[in-house]
Amino acid sequence: MPLTTQNASWDFNPSDTVTVTATFTFDLNDPSDSQTVGAVLTTLQGRTPHVTLAQTDNATITVTLTI
Repeated sequence: MPLTTQNASWDFNPSDTVTVTATFTFDLNDPSDSQTVGAVLTTLQGRTPHVTLAQTDNATITVTLTI
């Protein structure tokens, strides 16, 4: 699975809503692909997304979403 990194920064207000939306498209039409569409879908549906929060310095919080 490819590693995708996107960044967004803003002056956070505790009343702000934080929303993460991610869309991934997998092209499985290549004849050299080792998995069928059904197998990939089953694998991804079985994974649990993890959210990690880290304070990297006094003024920065990093949010990481891993699938």
